[in-house]
Amino acid sequence: MPSQEELKARIEAILFSAGRPVPLNLIMRICETRSKKKVLSAIEELKKHYQENSRALELIELPGNRYLLKLRREYMELVRKILRKPLLSRGVMRTLSFIAYHQPIEQSKVAEARGGSAYKHIRILLEKGLIEAEKSGRTLILRTSPLFAELYGVENNPAAIRRKLKAELEKMGVGGAEEEPRIASA
Repeated sequence: MPSQEELKARIEAILFSAGRPVPLNLIMRICETRSKKKVLSAIEELKKHYQENSRALELIELPGNRYLLKLRREYMELVRKILRKPLLSRGVMRTLSFIAYHQPIEQSKVAEARGGSAYKHIRILLEKGLIEAEKSGRTLILRTSPLFAELYGVENNPAAIRRKLKAELEKMGVGGAEEEPRIASA
């Protein structure tokens, strides 16, 4: 069993490397511990460390006992200046914005509007924790996640997200939202 300091270092390494939300059970398995209590304690200590020391990173908990180490919103623009490639490809971004605007929406309707590659895009968005899927019969109902709302600085409800997208489209000089909405500030 690793010491508490070693456990915190391992958790930090896992979350930093993952670049997406990581479930608690996976963190426990990788850290080779069965003590949920110790892992949660280490996570809380890390959260506190990032909050109290004005760090550029923050550790957040998402629904479903998932954790994410991410850049604070106020540093995103600064870092965007040195990034060579976007965090999401243009196609994935367009699929995300389509889901965000039309949510909740059936996966099949997204694929109908965005084409066959939408299934790949949806898988990427699910892996990154930007959307959530709920089984409904033979299809999935898609909607944006709390992480999406956090990253884009919008309230986590479809109406607020739609308003934000409409405002972004107007800024870009794009007509109605029926034309595949895109998020310009992402």
